[in-house]
Order: sequence, then C-alpha cells, then structure tokens
Amino acid sequence: MSEYQYYEFQAIDRPLTKKEQDEIRQLSSRVQLTPNQAIFLYNYGNFRGDPEKVLTQYFDMMFYIANWGTWQLMFRFPKAIADASRFQPYELPDTVTVSTTSKYIILDIQITEEEGIGGWIEGEGWMPRLLPLRDELLNGDLRLLYLVWLRTAPYLAENTLEDDPVEPPIPPNLDKLSESLQAFVELVELDPNLVAAAAQASDRQETIVEPPLENWLPALSADEKQEFLLKLVRREPHVDLQLIHRLKELAGATQSAPRSNSGHRRLSELQEIAETIRNKHHRKEQDAARKKRIKELEALAPREAQTWKRVAELIELKQAKPYDEATALLKDLRDLAEHQGRVAEFVQRFEQLKSDYQNRPALIARFKTIKV
Repeated sequence: MSEYQYYEFQAIDRPLTKKEQDEIRQLSSRVQLTPNQAIFLYNYGNFRGDPEKVLTQYFDMMFYIANWGTWQLMFRFPKAIADASRFQPYELPDTVTVSTTSKYIILDIQITEEEGIGGWIEGEGWMPRLLPLRDELLNGDLRLLYLVWLRTAPYLAENTLEDDPVEPPIPPNLDKLSESLQAFVELVELDPNLVAAAAQASDRQETIVEPPLENWLPALSADEKQEFLLKLVRREPHVDLQLIHRLKELAGATQSAPRSNSGHRRLSELQEIAETIRNKHHRKEQDAARKKRIKELEALAPREAQTWKRVAELIELKQAKPYDEATALLKDLRDLAEHQGRVAEFVQRFEQLKSDYQNRPALIARFKTIKV
C-alpha cells in the first residue's frame, strides 16, 4: 500500500503576513499556501517541520490524517480567551494533551486505529467541516473531548491497567450534535450507537442568547479602555477576541457555559446500552423491510400470471442476463406464494420448469439458488 499523509493548517484569528508565508514555504516547495491556509501532502517522505511548533507559531488549527491509522486535530487558543483547566478532565496519555506557551494553550488530539484506516483515504475537504470545533471549544462546549474518549476507550481498556475505564464528565446535548461534531464522528468512524448510549445521561441545555455586548462597553473602566486602545495601536493579535471575552465576563455570559454531569458509567455499561440500541434499530429496520416487501408482493399479485409468462419468455432467450432476470422473478413468485399460503402450487410449477429445462446447466445452476 502506498503512503498517504495529509496536513492542513488554518489561520483563523488573523491572516499570515508575507514574511510568515515566506517562512512556511521553506518547509516544502510543494506547499499549497494562502494567507489563511497551508496544505502539505505526502505519498512518500515526511513533513520536515514540527507540526506543533508550526501551529504554535503561525496557525490556530491543524488537521492531519495518515492511511496507517492516525487522525490528529490540534488547536491553538490565546491564553487571554481560553481556560486550560476546562480541558484537563479529558486528558489522556498520548491521545488528549494540553500544553501551554507564554501566549497560547495548545490542545492536541491524536487517535490511532491499530488496524489502520480501511478504504480510500482523502484528507481534502474535512477542515471546512471541522473548523467550527475550535469556536465550540472556546465557548465551553466539551462534547468533542468526550467523543474522543468514547472513540479511544476500547484501546484504553486493552493497553492500560484500567480494564474497564470510567467515562469522563458528560457534556450536555450529546443527543443533538452540531454539524462539525457529526463530521468528527464520521471522520473517526465512531459508532453512532455508542454515542446514543452516552447521550442517555447527557442533559439537554438550550443555547442562551448572548446579550448585545456593545451594551457593556460603558462598564469598562477607563484603564481597561486605555489598555485595549494601546493594544490596537500596537497591532497586538487577538485584541478583538480579548475585548469580546471581557465584555462577556461583564455581561455574565461566561456563567452560562454548558455544565457537564459527573461521569460514572464504565465502558462495558455503555457498550451494553449501545448493543441494545443497535438491536432495536435492527428490529426496526427488519420490520420496515418486511412491510415494504409485503407491499411489493401485494402489487405483484394481480400480475402473477403475466409474471409466469415473462419467466418463460426470458428462459427461451437462452442468455445469461435473461436467465438472471427470470431467476429474480421466480424468487418474487416464491415469496408471493409463501405470503398467500400457496407454496405447494409454486413448488409444482417450479419443479415442472426444472424438468423441462434440465438440459440447460447454466439455468439449472441458477434455479438451485431458489430455496423452497
């Protein structure tokens, strides 16, 4: 199998300067670069830079995927508007790590599928769907981190001393995922039934409409206003986000951040609930398929005689494709006979067909697939 590695970096809070773009081009002559984005694709070789250092210095989010079974999301948050302590209950060795620099908080999420990622791998197109995750995390929405635990918990059970790990705090609204969270579930192939099992203990909290922040500008002290103006003059990054964060504090909006429930269920409990949900869905699908089949058979009933005639016409063509079509029609006629309680009548006519065409081995081979 050929190698596939895809890195996509995104600048969200501010675009890259020309100098910064020139520095990034030094990492690879094949980089796809804009003031807001850098993409590195490798079918052989490796990225020459340190992804975390590149993110910390230039970007706000990174997405990485490799076909040997690795997904990675990294986020850079300015310390002035983010709280690292919110992420710490979800930290997992080698999976969810939180680090800090003088200015930033770095949240690194890595998921490794030990058996590799099956099927065709394509990194392009995922970042736009995942991009809102950063704002969700900044706003105190921790559902992503819970979903990461849910995806990696089976490996924790296999590779650590904790045979049956206990879930971390349960964020609200797991039963109604945002589009970006749904994209993450799809990306890492997380079992939706397991998500539904986890959601049973997740509170439903309505989104609180934030008050108009401009109403709180007069509440800023004279010193604070002067400080923000100086930052703007100096062109310091993230001044707008810092101001919004401060106004939210004054408005009390930060107090409305989603509250998580204490996690108490073990992985095995969640897996049992997920299996119950899976079986329920399967029975529902079977019931829907059965009802659909009954409607099809009832529609076939008035055309039964014409269908038998059509079977005979197809057989006389002595070709593979008509043989296949005739066999499919015979299966429909068998199902109709079972539905109407006339199986013996079908068997009699079917046995006559087998006798009449016993010298056609290709057709007889197809007849053997019809169970009566």
